[in-house]
Amino acid sequence: MATRREASSTAGVNVDPMRHSGSRLTAIAVVILLLLILALVFTAERSFNAYRLQLVTLVAINAVIAVALTLTSGFTGVFSLGQIGFMAIGAYVGALMTIPPQWKDPMFLPGLPGWLASLDLSTWHPQLALLVACVAGGLVAAAIAVIVGAPLMRLSGHYVAVATMGFLIIVNSVATNWDTVTRGARGLSQIPNVTNSWVAYGWMLLTVYAVWRLRISPYGRAMIASRENVIAARAVGVNVWRTRLLAFVVGAFFTGVAGSLLAHQIGTVAPNAFYFQTTFNIIIMVVLGGMGSITGAVVGAAILTLAPEYMRDLEDGVDLGVVSIGALYGISQIILAIGFILVMIFRPQGLFGDRELSLDRWSRSRRAAAGVEGGDAAPAPLASDAENISSDEATQTR
Repeated sequence: MATRREASSTAGVNVDPMRHSGSRLTAIAVVILLLLILALVFTAERSFNAYRLQLVTLVAINAVIAVALTLTSGFTGVFSLGQIGFMAIGAYVGALMTIPPQWKDPMFLPGLPGWLASLDLSTWHPQLALLVACVAGGLVAAAIAVIVGAPLMRLSGHYVAVATMGFLIIVNSVATNWDTVTRGARGLSQIPNVTNSWVAYGWMLLTVYAVWRLRISPYGRAMIASRENVIAARAVGVNVWRTRLLAFVVGAFFTGVAGSLLAHQIGTVAPNAFYFQTTFNIIIMVVLGGMGSITGAVVGAAILTLAPEYMRDLEDGVDLGVVSIGALYGISQIILAIGFILVMIFRPQGLFGDRELSLDRWSRSRRAAAGVEGGDAAPAPLASDAENISSDEATQTR
């Protein structure tokens, strides 16, 4: 009996190289991705002008928000319209921490607590001060997400969408009317411009990695199960409320970090920058890429950030030699809208759907094309194991 079981366990070990091969391919994909991002950032920092460098940095910041929204809405199925509210919270918290004390004087911001008004991070290294501001903005956003999400995550469907939109309206109203802290509609200025592409892409990679690890964990599987069928998920023991709240809070943290990064990129913060227009832009990024795909969120963020800027030249007119078209103001937005409509008609699940880029899938397709069924090789030893165990049990019975 022991010999048979040892043999069966040995047979099971023989299947592991296929799994290890997939792990190696995943590691290779990660290394290639890191090298490509390093090359992009290095090239941008050395060769791009200030405008293009700002766009490259903005792609990473938008990708952080889109991936966070994918976690909140794409994995759990809870459609949130209040994600940009956490971005505003992170932006204001981060800005108030790094603004020099002379601009936080009671004459300008009389509502600030004494410790915050006297906090001076200008003597710190700029990137260390930015790190503290980003983490603080993310933590405050996550703390508010716990308070807001505890009741809201019990809702489903359009009810939670309307409720989270109400949260966004509340945040915007507070930012507009709390003059003693936010300076109202005038917003905050004098924010140090310390966000660069290295920092932005570092946070983007951290966000992608954290959300990806969460997705492949039992928590992530519980999120997807609750998205597909709430009743079935509860029947197998999934705490749907706790699962949704976890996604909501983690997504709020990274969205708050993105808000702080954006505030320290443009140097100002105003309430109108964190309202419905920004909300719809981020939602389009996620829907275009695929609601359940981290890769799709990053690709959607890149497309929606770069395409409007580079297509704006079409509005000044096009000269093709034979045909000359005059100024067509708004044509870039029309073209983008038509493109979104076509994607929704022919690819309603988005460009990636629920899928991610994977060298393992490419390798399996290559093996299948060559006639090698790598994915079907594993079950055979498992069948023999079952036979051996059955024979052992029969021997014990006799």
